[in-house]
Amino acid sequence: MAGGTGGVQTHRYSISVEATRRELRLCGFALLNHYLTMHQVMAEHMHLQPVELLILIATTTGNVQRALRTEALPEALRGSKSLPPELAVPMSRRAIARVTGLPTETVRRHVESMVERGILVSMPKGVRAPNRLTERWAATATLRLIESHAACTEKLIALQVIAPRPPRSANPQRA
Repeated sequence: MAGGTGGVQTHRYSISVEATRRELRLCGFALLNHYLTMHQVMAEHMHLQPVELLILIATTTGNVQRALRTEALPEALRGSKSLPPELAVPMSRRAIARVTGLPTETVRRHVESMVERGILVSMPKGVRAPNRLTERWAATATLRLIESHAACTEKLIALQVIAPRPPRSANPQRA
């Protein structure tokens, strides 16, 4: 269930397809409620329509993928500091449309509006989301998102849809 590397505990879980099917309605409700809470928390600070929030999430995720590919993010890049420009990858409108499933013209229209309002920054190869982690609301909003995620996870554990896996032994015995 819990393992450790360097003093950090890790937990591994498995998903029960059988319990998910048995509790499908309650699982769906827990997940959808979590999604709506995420939207509410983020939108209340940024005043975004649902489609704009989707575009912002896709853009932010695309922007930081290069930095997060490394196995261990350097200490200097943790916390709320801006990523160095070489690690923040602009995302094209076409890529945003592909990731979100939205029509390219819809993405273009919303991105232009979001650039005008300062929500996104236009760059030669696409757009990027400015670092908002230093804004006063960011830490509180992140804590609320983590609390919502934890509540959803607890509900799924109570439904036996997800469960801790037995720990793997450090020295597997061979026959």
